[in-house]
Amino acid sequence: MSAPAGADPVISIGADQHGAVVEADASQWQPAAMAAALRRQIDDIAGPVSVWIDHPDHAETPRSDAAPAQTALGRELAQLGLTFERDLYRMERSLPMDQPSGIETRSFVVGQDEAAWVEVNNRAFSWHREQGGWTLEQVAERQAEPWFDADGFRVYDIDGEIAAYCWTKVHDDEDPPVGEVYVIAVDPAYHGRGLGRALTLAGYEHLADSGLSRAMLYVDADNTPAVTLYLDLGLEVAVVRRLFTGVGAARP
Repeated sequence: MSAPAGADPVISIGADQHGAVVEADASQWQPAAMAAALRRQIDDIAGPVSVWIDHPDHAETPRSDAAPAQTALGRELAQLGLTFERDLYRMERSLPMDQPSGIETRSFVVGQDEAAWVEVNNRAFSWHREQGGWTLEQVAERQAEPWFDADGFRVYDIDGEIAAYCWTKVHDDEDPPVGEVYVIAVDPAYHGRGLGRALTLAGYEHLADSGLSRAMLYVDADNTPAVTLYLDLGLEVAVVRRLFTGVGAARP
């Protein structure tokens, strides 16, 4: 999200399973200044680096319809050895939703559902950079987070097995608090039954019942079926996050 008016530009540094993660908001920066600041950070990083830029179109004057790698920002970051990888949409709308889910879901059962969930998740996201290849250790890490709520982890069973799920998350640090559909998936064996739509609605039903009035989620921009579904449910693109990847300049 954009920083408040007058806020100093910030570059944040973190890490994920792929290496260092650098984040910046293009709406806070002039393109050349942002590229220079990113260079200073990347020069101090050894190994893989992921750079996320929020509001990347803000860096384009005039706004460009070119492919991301060919924009002024893309060319600046290419000089840093960074390659465009993908766009991620943050989509938002108000709660409650305009239609019911039409299904009954249950809460995730800690200590019981982890192994089955990992199998379903990894089948559903075999192609995905962050969400594919989860382990039980990663599940335990998320369960240890203060935001984890088993009741907000909605599960849909068919014949006693997990067929689909909608894992929700509440962002209390936003004003007003925002309910996120954090991860949603359908086991490929049950595709074609409309469960993606139903589980999205079930997740937001839970969040609305918890008193939240705002909804959001993240989705890959090139996941056309999912984007089309979420637009149909009334969500709108609020923020574009653009990912560039490369290798830091520092020696290991």
